[in-house]
Amino acid sequence: MESTLRSQTVPINLREIKKHSDLSQKCPICKHEISFGVEHGFLEQVDRYPYPHVILHGNPLHALIVYIDADFLIRGADTARSIEIHRNSNTFSQIIKKWSNPY
Repeated sequence: MESTLRSQTVPINLREIKKHSDLSQKCPICKHEISFGVEHGFLEQVDRYPYPHVILHGNPLHALIVYIDADFLIRGADTARSIEIHRNSNTFSQIIKKWSNPY
């Protein structure tokens, strides 16, 4: 039995490829270096810069808020110890969606 391989050209939809920048920032609360990603497509749609990006982490849970400019560079950071997460099905489903696809 003879087998032949054919080269196939598969079209790539560039919109489906999520380009992102991997960044990191030291959290002033827990002193850990926090790595995170920011999707370029999302930041290209914001109205003004610097854009706040929130990273929840730690035990106890707290937030690192980084401010990202149009060149995808961190221009400042802040923190929040006071966090409230609404307990409804829509919020829960959005958290799970974000957890499974962080960018």
